[in-house]
Amino acid sequence: MKRESENRYIERIDRVVGFLNEQTEASPSLQELAEIAGVSRFHFHRLYRAITGETPSATLRRLRLARAADMLKNRKKPITEIAFDVGYESSQAFSKAFRRVTGFSASGLRQDERRLDAVIGQLSHPPMPTARNALEVRLVSIEPFKVIASRHVGPQKGLFDAYGELFRWSEERNGTKNFRGIFGIAIDDPRSVPENECRFDCCFDLGADVKAENGYREVILGGGLYAVTRHVGPYEGLEDASDFLYGTWLPASRRALRDVTGFNHYLADPDTVPPEKWETDVCIPVG
Repeated sequence: MKRESENRYIERIDRVVGFLNEQTEASPSLQELAEIAGVSRFHFHRLYRAITGETPSATLRRLRLARAADMLKNRKKPITEIAFDVGYESSQAFSKAFRRVTGFSASGLRQDERRLDAVIGQLSHPPMPTARNALEVRLVSIEPFKVIASRHVGPQKGLFDAYGELFRWSEERNGTKNFRGIFGIAIDDPRSVPENECRFDCCFDLGADVKAENGYREVILGGGLYAVTRHVGPYEGLEDASDFLYGTWLPASRRALRDVTGFNHYLADPDTVPPEKWETDVCIPVG
């Protein structure tokens, strides 16, 4: 039974990799790839990266370049034609990407057959997964609760200011008297989406009576079973904790993802506690 659970998510991601391998000239959206995997977009990019060790865009780029490198064996085929065949809009864009990833120019590499074969072998496989430290995971039933949410779009370094603005708004409405917790919803994975497009919901639990206004929203979190692991330290380590849940714990468990968002519960006040003592619960919904 456990092996079947492991294979379920690995096979879903394998379907996506197979699709990308057959459609290297295409540029599918995250939503399209999530539908192939049969999981929501919110979970897909985290699940994909945690299992494969790379983002979907990195897989597509690697497979495009692997196919291009194989085409280089035909010395009569112009490099410009190869670039277009694998989905690049110009030979310049292709040449830049090829050199950045392989360390060689396409024209130079095609003259060295032995090195070309080595590059093809390298590009044909995903990177070796990073070893993960085992983390304690608890299954917790969380009752639904309302939060006031503020949408931040952009680099993560702007989140502290975004939370500060939400706190000032709460103080002006005397909402902090019933303050119950700090939460966050990482809608986009910063390693899969350009940082200027990354969406993140900064959330405060201010009790059921506080109403959202001035562009803020009311969001319901919780409601069901969650796999929860606690991260201690700076927030930069939260992605590693998320990777453990999606890439190690989930495939080996008998659990399935539920189609609702996960969230972070920030247990420490970063204004009064040093970063090495920050505690955060990373919560993903399971059934």
